Amino acid sequence: MNKKFNRVILAISFFCLIANSWIFYAIISLKIWMCDFHGQWALNAYALNGIDPYQVRGMETPLIEEIGTIRFDWSTMPWGLVLGNFFYPGFLTVADAAIYLLAANAFFLLITARYLAKNFNIGLNSLIIFLVTITAFLAHFAIATLFGNAGAIICCLLIICCLKADESPIFAGVLLSFAMVKPQVALPICLALLLRKNFKVLLTAAAIDFAAWLVACLMTNELPWTLLRESLSSGAGGNGVFSGLFTLIFPENKSLAMLTSMIAGALFIWLTFRDEKNFWMCPAFLTTTFFAYSFWNEFFILILPALMCLKFAVRAEIFLEKIFWLGTVIFMASAPYAMFLSLKKLLVDSPHVFWIDRTIFAVVIILLGFLMTKKLKYFEEST
Repeated sequence: MNKKFNRVILAISFFCLIANSWIFYAIISLKIWMCDFHGQWALNAYALNGIDPYQVRGMETPLIEEIGTIRFDWSTMPWGLVLGNFFYPGFLTVADAAIYLLAANAFFLLITARYLAKNFNIGLNSLIIFLVTITAFLAHFAIATLFGNAGAIICCLLIICCLKADESPIFAGVLLSFAMVKPQVALPICLALLLRKNFKVLLTAAAIDFAAWLVACLMTNELPWTLLRESLSSGAGGNGVFSGLFTLIFPENKSLAMLTSMIAGALFIWLTFRDEKNFWMCPAFLTTTFFAYSFWNEFFILILPALMCLKFAVRAEIFLEKIFWLGTVIFMASAPYAMFLSLKKLLVDSPHVFWIDRTIFAVVIILLGFLMTKKLKYFEEST
């Protein structure tokens, strides 16, 4: 790879960093600093105190003053009441737990960037991969950190899980079990692992999550199915949350929107699946952006498909094709926020700007997924 092309990639990465910094500043002005943190921390804190946290949601007066109240639209899976302490440690004070999460975000960003640089061979210098990760895709991590959400860390766990799935399936399964605290993000990766028959990874994760579920039952003195029913009974994320690809089609029925979106996501993975060393995980990672309910907290997972697009750019012989694949990297790194702010100005009176933004992004992501699959097939046939 010539030095000139390396400089182009670095220039694009720093362009994304600068553009995203402006976008990030605009989002900060919305005054939503650490908005996700307290509710998730409180769920764990109440469970560690032997109280079923699902039953105290929506109460105006807290049962434990030091923990506080929990909004009704805050939830986690039953095993998340145990494993979630890795992200939102309920055994610490809320201030110390917040500092811990901020430090964990910085640690996982650097460790994942380093791991990708050493283990993701796409024909680029490892330093270039490291710099692309921490510059072009820094905004995705910063957004999750700003919201006080563990979504970006969970993306890191899933990235390393997939890269280690063949070499260290037990370790990969442990990572997947923690990532299943957000099943709406982890389930597409589970489907890809199932298609590859990585059963040891899946069974390890399932065993750990089931054990954590039972521990949560012992902690709260509740039956397993009671905790599960209670965890699913809330409108997680609130009314404005994006419920997947079909949110705009079924705006009044979040369950139907999510069900149809999950079916579409599973079909997309099945149609685009190719068991190539690094590509097999890309369709699943792309699917997380439209599979179920989400906000912006898990977009860091797009770093791996973006690096695959850089690989296509490296190998492209036509100049315009190189430009196209480099453009996809910019799109994955910046488009969700740039489109949202643009649409917000254009559609001032629309209450569904966020849904429109995410739907447009999802449609483009799906098209890119099919193009990536076609390109990989071309490479396979030409070698």
